[in-house]
Amino acid sequence: MRVPIPVVILLVLAVTGGIWWGNTRRMDFMTPPTSAELAELRIRVESSLPRADQPADSISVPAAVEEPEPEPPPPPVPEIELGDLGRPPALRDYADRAPQGAAHLIELAAALEKKGEFQRGLLAWERVLDSAKPDAPQAATAIAAITRLRPTLPDWNAKPEAVLQITLHAGTGKKLAKSLTPILEGVARDLERASSGILKIKATVTAGKTSKAGKGAVPVALWLAGPEKKSSSTEVLSFTVESQDTLRQEILKTVYQLVRSQLGRAAQYTPPANLADGEDPQAALGFRITRLGWSEFATALNAPAKKSP
Repeated sequence: MRVPIPVVILLVLAVTGGIWWGNTRRMDFMTPPTSAELAELRIRVESSLPRADQPADSISVPAAVEEPEPEPPPPPVPEIELGDLGRPPALRDYADRAPQGAAHLIELAAALEKKGEFQRGLLAWERVLDSAKPDAPQAATAIAAITRLRPTLPDWNAKPEAVLQITLHAGTGKKLAKSLTPILEGVARDLERASSGILKIKATVTAGKTSKAGKGAVPVALWLAGPEKKSSSTEVLSFTVESQDTLRQEILKTVYQLVRSQLGRAAQYTPPANLADGEDPQAALGFRITRLGWSEFATALNAPAKKSP
């Protein structure tokens, strides 16, 4: 049996109205609450909220993520002082900066090159070798830079009247003297190029007596001196030759030792390093010995020899 819709509507309204009337008939919606009721209600509400010093289990407030403060930028690196670029460069330039160390001179040389001052940059690289006390990596860096720059620049001295004259002496037996002369003259030209035009070198061979046996290794003595009889001289170093194929190489190695030893006597300069095993002595004469080193070497030989006490 279906219940008519109007009856259903009346029943719903009657049930709803009965429940509402039963629960609200004793409530007073018109009279405002008293102070005591408000205070009681306030206490109940406050007790249900979390305390400020204790986070509530039921209420989770995500903590604010503090972003780290950005690091301050590094202080700007002061530009290295390049000196007066308006005046012509001098052979001793930047020697006064040697007390600041090889690292400072390397930085200076790189800055001068970056500025396009390649001749001045070369001078600074040379000061790393002859005026500072570089470690092995610093010396290798300087030699590589000198090797790179020297062929691209003109000779330091292009005036014939300004050259420093010295003599390359060799003494050997008559048997070897004739073939030794052109080789020694060729070495002299190599040394002039290595000095960047600073030196003019005369080669002189003195022939002594040949041993009676006439066979075996032939001794050769080498030394360098000033152009005059009373000029200073290096020590004398000797070697023996079994084959003329190695003669030129032995002369170059011995000359390097003579120059290195002579420069080692000047306290204000750092002497060139020893030749490494297998190192080309001709290259070492051009890039390990600086142009200032050649100038100081020849100047010392042009001075009168000191008298023995």
